Amino acid sequence: MLVERLKTKYNTNEPIFTSEILEMFKEYSRAYVFRLIDKAENKGELVGFDTGIYYMPTKSIIGISTITAEDVVNKKYIGYKDDVYGVYSGLNLQNMFSVTTQMPNTIEIVSNNESMRCRKIMIDGRTIILRKSRCKIDRTNVGAYTILQLISDMGIDEDMDDRAKDSISKYMRDNSVNNAALLSLARSFPAQTTKKLMYSGVLNGFTQ
Repeated sequence: MLVERLKTKYNTNEPIFTSEILEMFKEYSRAYVFRLIDKAENKGELVGFDTGIYYMPTKSIIGISTITAEDVVNKKYIGYKDDVYGVYSGLNLQNMFSVTTQMPNTIEIVSNNESMRCRKIMIDGRTIILRKSRCKIDRTNVGAYTILQLISDMGIDEDMDDRAKDSISKYMRDNSVNNAALLSLARSFPAQTTKKLMYSGVLNGFTQ
């Protein structure tokens, strides 16, 4: 019964949180829902990935599928379906824009779904650093927020090479981020971020 109903809302190999299951079966007691979860786990229809996190696996000749910590944080802190509420930060973000080639073990995220200025959690052995967003992140400003977060994370003496600037310019074009959007949202960031933005050369690459 549990898995059949979950399939009407969630995909296989998608993180499903205990809170979501309880909400979907709110007509039943918590104890009964957890018995259903245990029963589904024993049948192999539901897999416990980490504390409070499950998924419906697929099976193949090489075994049972799995999910990753990135799958979990993407849904919980970055975005889900049509909703956007977070961005990557730190070395994760700098790697995306070719500012660095380092591959960090720690995942850093800024999200509306975090209430603390900074805290650290563990998911499946991975360290996740979460920070509260400076303003509400949504589909209309996520592109500009991403660029400003990148610049904010960089050290004051760090210079972006042409490859990084080209990557940022392409991102701005692809996501319709113009100079006005950057300068407007920069008010939510420290003054130092605006200063770094002005001297980074990013505004020169997109003048729409």
